[in-house]
Amino acid sequence: MEFHTTAVIGAGLMGGGIAQFFAEAGVPVLLNDMNEALVETGIDAIRERLTKSVARGKIPSRRAAEVMALITPVDNLSGLSEADFVIEAIVEDQAKKADLFGKLSHHIRPDAVLATNTSSLSVTALSEATTQPERFLGIHFFNPPTKLELVEVVPTPHTAKHVVDSACTALAACGKTPVQVKDSPGFIVNRLLLLLINEAARMVDEGVASAEDIDTAMRLAALHPAGPLTIADLIGLDTVTKILDTLGERMDATKYAPASSLTTAVNHGDLGRKSGKGFYDYTP
Repeated sequence: MEFHTTAVIGAGLMGGGIAQFFAEAGVPVLLNDMNEALVETGIDAIRERLTKSVARGKIPSRRAAEVMALITPVDNLSGLSEADFVIEAIVEDQAKKADLFGKLSHHIRPDAVLATNTSSLSVTALSEATTQPERFLGIHFFNPPTKLELVEVVPTPHTAKHVVDSACTALAACGKTPVQVKDSPGFIVNRLLLLLINEAARMVDEGVASAEDIDTAMRLAALHPAGPLTIADLIGLDTVTKILDTLGERMDATKYAPASSLTTAVNHGDLGRKSGKGFYDYTP
């Protein structure tokens, strides 16, 4: 199956990035959110990223215009009926995602592939909210979706093989490297990465070393391109904490209990790059 139109539900940081990624690959995108204002905010953020790329000489202005022309704002689910590949990228909340999938069944094509961009929730459990679980799977992009090559593809026991093959083929054709992983807590990357981030944050709590020295050590000795606390700031400390909580509920509450430096930062509104401060200060 070849995908001709992709729909992305959720126009925030991840959803907007996913929409931009597909548009940059030449795929028409329908971008949806709960209301017109949220969709327009997402469109504006994509336009701003492309404008910065033009200003830095990375792409010509004509290319930016071509990408924007491929993204169509849609403020209701019924407007997604043309899409043959539908990706949900709303807030990481089991109940809200399940509610959305229950409604989607009445608006999308019966042959459309439906995917959730979840980082830690059970894809199998979410599939139970759909009318066609055989066409449902997890597709986990990483932030920023326009830059990071990896995508985790997560079939459930109900997902048809041709659906998995179609999704992997489409992602590869757009420049991603898909890896298949069993539906399990944290999949591959977050199950490993969140433990590393949390232990690094605990080292900060204990005064073992500064955030900068911990990151430097992991870059130079473990050959990591970026240290774990730099990555935490990029992901968002609120998101890191939420994923740790979810993994703790599903696996080991003690092992995944968020370090106090994480919870304290979140309580103070220091969420990393997106707020201007996390383990590092990003204010001008």
